[in-house]
Amino acid sequence: MMESSYPMSNETSIGSLSGGISDEDAKLVDSILNDLGQGQGPQQAPQQAPQQAPQQGQMSPQQQQQMAQQQMAQQQMAQQQMAQHQQAMAQQQMGPGPQMVTQGPQAMDGLMDSIKGEAKSIVIVIFLSILLNLDQVNDIFKKIKLFVSESGGLNMQCVFTKALLIGSLFFVIKSKLL
Repeated sequence: MMESSYPMSNETSIGSLSGGISDEDAKLVDSILNDLGQGQGPQQAPQQAPQQAPQQGQMSPQQQQQMAQQQMAQQQMAQQQMAQHQQAMAQQQMGPGPQMVTQGPQAMDGLMDSIKGEAKSIVIVIFLSILLNLDQVNDIFKKIKLFVSESGGLNMQCVFTKALLIGSLFFVIKSKLL
């Protein structure tokens, strides 16, 4: 059973109700209820029956109908507000999902554009790495005893030195050529 989100102070007491309503007002209320309540009539009937039972002995049939219509309108408005709130919450929770899907191709395009823009830099790094790992360059480093291990190969100090040389050469080439 759904509770109304309206505070109790907004309800009208039975004693303060005046006589009847005009025919125009009754038709207006009926048309509004028909517009709002399409397909919701059977769901509302069980909720309204307990609320109307204590009041039936004190009101005329016209007042009972008016009160029932008011209650029905309030409940329908509360349900609509709840449905709108739930829909807004669902959209907030699901909002990033479709955006991630649409960002996939955009992210790939952005990656390809970045690669195209940095192609010269990438080629320079590849060229320098190949150049400093040639056997002729390794033979030059083997002449320096600091870079030779006990087994006769190049040690980690030589690898770090080569990496520093590649980085320094890349910086110089990039700042001068690009």
